[in-house]
Amino acid sequence: NVVSLDYRFKAIAHQYDLKIIEQYLSALINYGNFKADIDANIEATGNFKNKEDLNAKGLLVINNFHFGKNTTEDYASFSKFTLYINQLNPLKHIYLIDSASLQKPYFKLERYDNNLDNIQTMFGKKGVNLDIAKANSKKFNLLIEIAKYVKVLAKNFFKSNYKINRLAIYDGDFQYNDYTLNELFSVHVTPIYAYADSINKSNEWVKATFRTNVKPSGNAIVKLRINPKDSSDFDVNYHITELPVALFNPYLIKYTSYPLDRGTIELQGTWN
Repeated sequence: NVVSLDYRFKAIAHQYDLKIIEQYLSALINYGNFKADIDANIEATGNFKNKEDLNAKGLLVINNFHFGKNTTEDYASFSKFTLYINQLNPLKHIYLIDSASLQKPYFKLERYDNNLDNIQTMFGKKGVNLDIAKANSKKFNLLIEIAKYVKVLAKNFFKSNYKINRLAIYDGDFQYNDYTLNELFSVHVTPIYAYADSINKSNEWVKATFRTNVKPSGNAIVKLRINPKDSSDFDVNYHITELPVALFNPYLIKYTSYPLDRGTIELQGTWN
């Protein structure tokens, strides 16, 4: 409606290629490669005068996300991110989400001798490329505008009537390499599983579980209990076992000149 600026729409997408985003991403990074596609079935009404005046429902799926150094080396990726919304109405403080899940997420962090890491070499030291792009109000960047809009939609989430029936991460993979030492320190945490059910503001507590393996050896399980009305009120119970102490020799040699050849570490405790 061109007078009131009310609108309604329904959008259906199947394997829609998000390569269009790469032209906006190139303004933020020094180098890199990106690809992904999207499935969607969304219905919404709203008003263009107020960003929060939105009432939406439906399914959003991002598939085969890859972002990294080149077409063969990823820094971040996942096979599928699924978000099923029963109702999203920021103006009325309603956030009802059936499920949000992330399948096979992968992230690699590397530290280099020049006090930079692989992320900063792409986005500039401390994200300077992003700051420059944000400051340039004359040049439109779709990624920055999407980020601003998501921030508006999400700002009242914890103050609202929110509910997430299921939140999950399946088969995650995190890799860390530190090249600043005389000897390479490398740790590989996989597979990572995390899940939480019935995330609801009306509940007294929300419970979540995280478990993973550490390569070359080791296991970890973390259980979290958090107050949905106050995110600073939480209990964490953790148990890490069979972590080889020799894994940390690159740091031990640097700071003490002495390695440890054998032994394992076990950590168990509660943080309130």
